Amino acid sequence: MPTTLTQDALVVDRTWSAQELAHYEDLIARIGGPSGYYHRYVIRDHAGQTLTTPGPHPCLQVLPSLERFGFPRDLKDKTVLDIGCNAGFYSFAAKLRGARSVVGLDYFQHCIDQANLFREILQLDVEFRQADGENLVPEAIGSFDFVNNTGVLYHLQNPMRYLSNMARLTSGCMFLESEMLTHPKYSEYAWFIERDYCGDGSNWWLYGPECVVRMARAAGFSRAEFKGWVWKPSWREKKTPEGFERQGRGIVMCWK
Repeated sequence: MPTTLTQDALVVDRTWSAQELAHYEDLIARIGGPSGYYHRYVIRDHAGQTLTTPGPHPCLQVLPSLERFGFPRDLKDKTVLDIGCNAGFYSFAAKLRGARSVVGLDYFQHCIDQANLFREILQLDVEFRQADGENLVPEAIGSFDFVNNTGVLYHLQNPMRYLSNMARLTSGCMFLESEMLTHPKYSEYAWFIERDYCGDGSNWWLYGPECVVRMARAAGFSRAEFKGWVWKPSWREKKTPEGFERQGRGIVMCWK
């Protein structure tokens, strides 16, 4: 592999010239898009020169947390679909963990542009496409051994249609990460959001963990299991800017 994944950086197996480094820094600045970066990248060459992005999501620190709840450390010879891939970090992580092929999809073209830039920098064979996950079907894209499904479910108006399509696309298992209701008494319930949540008008639903499990089974997965909380709000983060109770981020593993 031309790139290795370490605890503190993605390390490329070469040294950038001064011109290359300046070129990549310029592209990173220009391809931020209307919303900037979400994925925070740290990429280092053999000489210790570093490229970074200003995103709020510290991918390298989050990855070990996801592993505790089922994100595979070994994907040797697997086919992988990364839904909601954003700037592509977890797609690259899957490739570096041995995946035979990886396809990353995102609804937003600026995210795909960012992912393709990092594909160029990292020199990794990952395919990125702009697509609407609600309309994906296996006839158009095929099926995959492992589906990484992070940060998507609560943005969808038609979650059951989406999950049914995911079940058809998944031949092995799906790792589903989503904003979820944290209070145990609401575990079987869903909350429909009629306006902005956390400053984002694209949020439609928040689900309790057991609700997500049941939805996954109804959609066509033979088994689903809530694995735990990747993140819960502290007492300082209990309210969103809109005045709602701030919820957490949970993981459900789904198997065919």
